[in-house]
Amino acid sequence: MSRSIELLVKMFDPRCVSTESIARGRSTLYREQILAAFTQAEKEAFIGYHLLLLKYRFDKFSKDYLTKYIDLWLEAKGIKDKFAVKALNYVIDRLADIPLPTQYKRLNALRRRYLRSQYAYTKEIGKTQEITNNKEIDKNSKEARELRINVIKEMKKSNICPRCHGTGEIGREQKRVCPSCEGKGRLIATNDHLIYSIGCSGEYFRCYLHALVVEFEQFAQIQMSEAESIIKQRLKAETVD
Repeated sequence: MSRSIELLVKMFDPRCVSTESIARGRSTLYREQILAAFTQAEKEAFIGYHLLLLKYRFDKFSKDYLTKYIDLWLEAKGIKDKFAVKALNYVIDRLADIPLPTQYKRLNALRRRYLRSQYAYTKEIGKTQEITNNKEIDKNSKEARELRINVIKEMKKSNICPRCHGTGEIGREQKRVCPSCEGKGRLIATNDHLIYSIGCSGEYFRCYLHALVVEFEQFAQIQMSEAESIIKQRLKAETVD
């Protein structure tokens, strides 16, 4: 179901869904029902809601909102530390699969090597076509075009491995683990990436920031999970009705 929610976020801007028109194909969901599900998630798990929009739509408004929330979260704890502010903002990026500054050099090198032309995106376009067919969406519809655009944007901006295109495997006949991402499909940021991006020492991070990072990251993960669950339950109830 998480995959379905991802597609809904990519195909429909939750803030700009028309209440008059319905989803393409034989889907029983109206766009207004999709909007209602996301609105409920925003009310009950607003951090998770904005994380979903940031992760799947690279939504600038959600990024700004989360940045302001971090300031308030730290203020409530009585913490005034520039490194803490940077650390938690990078935690948000890590959860949203946005590369940290210390990852760009390697990602750009891999992109130059494996995504040299428009033909490198043929596989991604093929995946979106399969998705639209499975979801019974007209391939020439606005939703299908939006999905294709978002897939390309994701490849260019996210930490998806350029070598394996997110599959975690390379090789046409004999599949093997992609050595660039170690089979993960993404270049996942570690705490070392976080430390170097923040610009602090490892000792300072371990003594003062590590516990704070863990606490905030767990909170944000729970919020994202709750937002997905709320959307899932609301949409399920709508289709049953």
